Amino acid sequence: MKNYRTQFLLFAVTLLWITGCNKISNEKGTFGSDLALLKEKSNPIILADNDKQIIVSAEYQGRVLTSTSKGLKGLSYGWFNKDIINSGTSKENISKIGGESRIWFGPDIGPNSVFFDPLKSEEEREIEAQKDLNTVPFKILEETKTSTKFGGQLNLENLKGFKFKIDVTRDISLLSNEDINDALKFKLPNTASVIGYNVTTTMKNIGSKNWSKESGLLSVWDLGCYHPTPKTRVIIPTKGALEKATVYFTELDSTRIQIKNNVLYYKADGAYLNKIGLKPAYTLPFFGSYSPELNLLTIIKFTFDGDTSYVNSHPVDTENQYGGDVTNVFNDGVIGDIGPFGPFYELETSSKAKELVVGETIAHSQEVYHVEGAKETLDGVLRAIFGVSIADVETALP
Repeated sequence: MKNYRTQFLLFAVTLLWITGCNKISNEKGTFGSDLALLKEKSNPIILADNDKQIIVSAEYQGRVLTSTSKGLKGLSYGWFNKDIINSGTSKENISKIGGESRIWFGPDIGPNSVFFDPLKSEEEREIEAQKDLNTVPFKILEETKTSTKFGGQLNLENLKGFKFKIDVTRDISLLSNEDINDALKFKLPNTASVIGYNVTTTMKNIGSKNWSKESGLLSVWDLGCYHPTPKTRVIIPTKGALEKATVYFTELDSTRIQIKNNVLYYKADGAYLNKIGLKPAYTLPFFGSYSPELNLLTIIKFTFDGDTSYVNSHPVDTENQYGGDVTNVFNDGVIGDIGPFGPFYELETSSKAKELVVGETIAHSQEVYHVEGAKETLDGVLRAIFGVSIADVETALP
C-alpha cells in the first residue's frame, strides 16, 4: 500500500487534473457575462422562468454550468473553468469544466476507481478521467422552456479490469415558487430572490454482466462548484451527535471546523486545501452554505434512504470499500506551489452503491436552492430550515 505522502501527492495531481491548469483567473461575474462567454464558445441552453435562469449543456454531459435568481444582471452563482472554455479545448476536457452540477462516478481512488488507466502499472498511473468522461457529448432527449432531459452512453473500466457500459440520463427542471416552498416546507419571504432546480441522474447497466461488490461498483456522484468568500461557511445538520467528519488531504483545527448542537460548521473560503465528508449514520438529506459577502444562502437537498453502502474514496482509510461518505465538501487552497484551482468550493452528494443486474437502474436526485437577500431575511430562512441563526453561523468559526 502506498504511504500517506504518496497518496497525498496523488490527490494533489487529482486536483490539478480537475481544473486542468493552475491559478485560473475565474472572478465572479454576472450571469449575463457568463452566458455571453458560453455562447461564444459552445451551445448553452437557457432554462428560464422570468429572472430565474440556469445554463445547461448537452455537449458537456448534461451539466448545469451556473444559475441566477436576478436575470442577466444578477450574480452568477456557479463556478466554471473559463480558461478551458476560452481555450477551445473544452470538448476534449469535459471532466475539467466544473459547474454547479456535473456528473462523475465514484470512487475516484482505490481498486474500484474508474479514474486510472488500468493498462498502466501502479508506478506509471496518474489519476485521470477516462476517455468517455472527457469526450462524449450527451443528446437532448426532451426540452421545454423550464426543463430538459439529456442522455448518453459511457464505457468505463475500473482497476480490477471490470468493464462498465452505462446509459446515463440527466433530467433538469426549474422549480416554481410553489414547488420550492413545498420542498423546503417553508414559505420563502417575498423580500428574497430565489431560484431552485432539480437534477435527477439515472444510471442503467447496459453491459453484458451483472455488477457485484467483488468486481466493483459505481456511485452516481453529483458535484457543484461555487464561488468562495472569506466568510463562506458550510452548514451541515447531523443525525445524532457527530464526533468528527471524514477528513481528507490536510489536518483541520477549530478555526476551520466546529461541531455544535448537532450542526457541523466548515470554513469554505478557498484559502486552505481540504475536503471533508459525512458517513451515512450521521447524514440528513440536506445541507448548505452561507456567504455574508454575497448575501447568499445555498441549500442542497438530495435522495438518501438510510442505506449504509457508499463507495469509499479516502486515500488512507481504505479497508472498507463500501464504507464511504454520502456528502462531501471540498475547499480550494494552496499547498506549496500547488493551487489554487479557481478558487472554488464544492458541495457534493452521492448515491448509494448498488449491485445492478443487466438492465437495472439507480437514480440520484439533487435539488439546489439559492436564496439571495438581506441579512434579516436570510436569518429567518436559516432558522426555519437549519434550526440555526446567522449569529450561530458567524460565531461558530473565527
